[in-house]
Amino acid sequence: MIYGERIRQVREMHRLTQADLVKEVPSLTQSRLSRIEKDLASIDEESLALVAALTGVAVDFFARPPTAGFSVLSPQMRSRSRLTQGEKAAALQWARLVDEEYQNLRCAARALPVRLRPTSDATPEEAAAEARRTLGFSPHQPLPYLILAAERAGVTVLGLPYAIETLDAFCAWRQGEPVIALLGGVPADRVRFSVAHEIGHLLLHQPGQTGPEVEAEADRFAAELLTPLAALRGVMPPDPTLSALVMLKTVWGVSVKSLVRRARELGAVDGDRALSLYKQMSSRGWNRREPGYVPPEKPRALRKMAEIVHGPGVRTERFAAMAAWSEDLAFDVLAQHATVDELPHEPRPDAPEQASGPTNVIPLRPRALRTAR
Repeated sequence: MIYGERIRQVREMHRLTQADLVKEVPSLTQSRLSRIEKDLASIDEESLALVAALTGVAVDFFARPPTAGFSVLSPQMRSRSRLTQGEKAAALQWARLVDEEYQNLRCAARALPVRLRPTSDATPEEAAAEARRTLGFSPHQPLPYLILAAERAGVTVLGLPYAIETLDAFCAWRQGEPVIALLGGVPADRVRFSVAHEIGHLLLHQPGQTGPEVEAEADRFAAELLTPLAALRGVMPPDPTLSALVMLKTVWGVSVKSLVRRARELGAVDGDRALSLYKQMSSRGWNRREPGYVPPEKPRALRKMAEIVHGPGVRTERFAAMAAWSEDLAFDVLAQHATVDELPHEPRPDAPEQASGPTNVIPLRPRALRTAR
């Protein structure tokens, strides 16, 4: 049996309208495609094979019963106002695709307990301080890594091989489990802030809550999680220059623009000086990409589970066959998840505050292996 919902899924993943798809599949008409997607008509093998080739999946993918997807969970979308419905649908469908395989792989590993829990009466700053404790970091240290710490706390973090300018990340609760989806092509400092922002949504807000106030609260949470004011107060120079802020960026792993806002909150700069710094950044082209190195972070768990199932190295063709994807798609998804060599380094043992923090290993343990699917 072929599921029409699967055809709609891959079509939306690639931001194709029904009219766009039938232009590439001459044997289909738009009215017939509409009926196929509603399971009211069948599709011939040749057309199905062409749809599969166009969208990066195997023909067998269309015979797999579809899951409910993330749309029913009213996910929080951290985005600019220019996000279109097509872009949003594509992001949700990509997350659905990757999450399905994450769930299939998880059959071979013991799930970590969820230790991050929503709070109803805390301020964003109070919730951020508690999240730091839960993640295993002290109140005053720069976070050496965030994504792995979130995964160790039971958060499913999905790397999507999909990039658009209007969206960096989004989150949802899936049957009591927190999920964060990360889009590709985002600078490392923005990735960290996006993850922190989405954790803020998960802890502070109900599914479906939207609006400027909700986004502002998630921003406040993210800023306090990554750069606690009490910790910055001792290192923020008076009237900082952009060069000084770039140096702070490399230590704290956040953008210069974020540090200007924190400097304003600390009183190290006033409104006029903050505006001047923003203008200097714009004139130097820093709005697109800032100077200052922040180590890239990727989620690890999906690839780790694939290593448990397929063995070290994860042969792409085996992973693709089990997922009913093309090898190119399997490669692209795996590339969004960290190999052992891409894991962040352990904090130095001579740094007392960091030495007590979490390790950079996700302690997944194999279950007795079962036949996949």
